[in-house]
Amino acid sequence: MAECIPSPQGQMVGALACQKNSYLRTLEAKVISCVKFSPPKDKSSQKKKKTASDVSILNNPDSWLVEFSDSVLFPEGGGQPCDRGSLVLLSPASPEPITITHVERQGLKCVYRVGKVLEPGIAVRQNVDFNRRWDHMQQHTGQHLLSAIMDTYENLGTLGWGMGADGGMNYVDLPRKPSQSEMQTIQDRCNEVIRDNVPITVKTPDQANGLPDDYDKEKGLVRMISIGNLDHNACCGTHLAQTSHISLILLHFTQPVHGTNCRLYFSVGDRAIKASTDSINALRSIARTISSSSVPAELVTSVGRINDTAADLKKRERNLLSEIANYEGDRVKAILQTGKNAWVYRPSGTLDFLNMVVFEVKDAVKDGGVVILAAGEGEGGGPIVVIGEKDSVPEVVKKVQDVVPSVKGGGKGEKWQGKVKDWRKEEIDAIRGLVE
Repeated sequence: MAECIPSPQGQMVGALACQKNSYLRTLEAKVISCVKFSPPKDKSSQKKKKTASDVSILNNPDSWLVEFSDSVLFPEGGGQPCDRGSLVLLSPASPEPITITHVERQGLKCVYRVGKVLEPGIAVRQNVDFNRRWDHMQQHTGQHLLSAIMDTYENLGTLGWGMGADGGMNYVDLPRKPSQSEMQTIQDRCNEVIRDNVPITVKTPDQANGLPDDYDKEKGLVRMISIGNLDHNACCGTHLAQTSHISLILLHFTQPVHGTNCRLYFSVGDRAIKASTDSINALRSIARTISSSSVPAELVTSVGRINDTAADLKKRERNLLSEIANYEGDRVKAILQTGKNAWVYRPSGTLDFLNMVVFEVKDAVKDGGVVILAAGEGEGGGPIVVIGEKDSVPEVVKKVQDVVPSVKGGGKGEKWQGKVKDWRKEEIDAIRGLVE
């Protein structure tokens, strides 16, 4: 991939306008350099999971890498996705905005992916999608606070984190699984700090660790993000100015990852509010469907009762199908004793039912004859099974494939099994005609 030639006129990452004032929404800047983008030959830079739109812009050869004198859009980094926004040309003036969906860091440089050539010296107005920026700041600053609170617990230091894409849940990886009691107290403590409106400050000390390998701290700036006296961490991301702007931290659930490690999912701010609203609406919808109260405890009881009833009905259904399979087995065995082949078809049946019948007649077919079993109807399709003498089954299967060209399956010896995606009545009648 082509890289923008470093220019002393461009503001370095760490001192960008968006990092000095993360609440800034627009900025006038000039083009410093513009280089035609060359897609990378290897895929090492694409290992991170990206959305379809990300992949489209990243692999678009008809784009240019543009460096500006400064940037109100944040480049991807620190676990935080890049900002999106637009450019409006000021000289020469153009009313048509240029959409920006990808901004990246190259060493100390902030580089935009632009769909047209912008000559050096051109003045532009950069506009950030502030709704996206605000969301990212809430999630990122919220993660800093959450990790700071968990650090006060034994063996709950954050190993890594990921911001959920498109409003999804975030996660932090931990050395162990926190208990439900710990999760509740951690959540309560986080939201207490949020209510206390603790100031969040940014400083640039001379020394810091945990920086990207390609970031030259001898030439660049190291940013330390402090949440009062609770947390001090090096980070290049855009952050909120006070904890009250985080609004809310909501812990969801955990799942095991990488041996004894644990992944804790969480949402912050507007995402947490939306997650809560969606959950409440889902509970109400489920409650209406099953004619239950939407009070969570009562709804859980109702669902449990329905689940028990469903399990009982499933057991009864299986017993009834077993009786029907036994009856069909007796009928098939009687037909086989006359020296004829047999046919079993149940429109509402499944492969489980067919296998029940197969179990009933598997010994009878050893004495001669072939049985064709089928289930399902219409567009839903269904299974088909052929059992019988080893030498007779392939011949019958060939005839089945002739009358039902769409059937797919396989097998050897005394049993063949297949599936039809779409049963037609004439096909079922034709198969019946093969044995009756």
